[in-house]
Amino acid sequence: VKATEPIVADIDETAARSKHAQGPPPGVDIARMEQAVRVFGQSWKRETERLHQYVMTSFTNFSNGMEILKQVLTQLLLYYTRLQKIITKSFLNQPPAFAHELVPSTTILMEIKQYSRSF
Repeated sequence: VKATEPIVADIDETAARSKHAQGPPPGVDIARMEQAVRVFGQSWKRETERLHQYVMTSFTNFSNGMEILKQVLTQLLLYYTRLQKIITKSFLNQPPAFAHELVPSTTILMEIKQYSRSF
């Protein structure tokens, strides 16, 4: 989460909404976008498990801890969905080569639901 958030936050969504833009809008760093996709794809599941373990050991009230975990994971999903939309809007004609590395939002949502059912 910490590694992905700043990268996604730097990508300007409003610039990506421009109807006349071909390719990425001005100010969008493709290399950073690609890095965000790759880092997230490689580490999201492992980092989610680390967050879960941290919650399990840090909170004496498991219900509160699991609610916090669910909210953190939901925020992560919102950031990642934003990144996916920006990529889609930035590359209307042809998706970039790294697009196949995007983790489907439904996969992340299923993981969140799995942790929600833990207690």
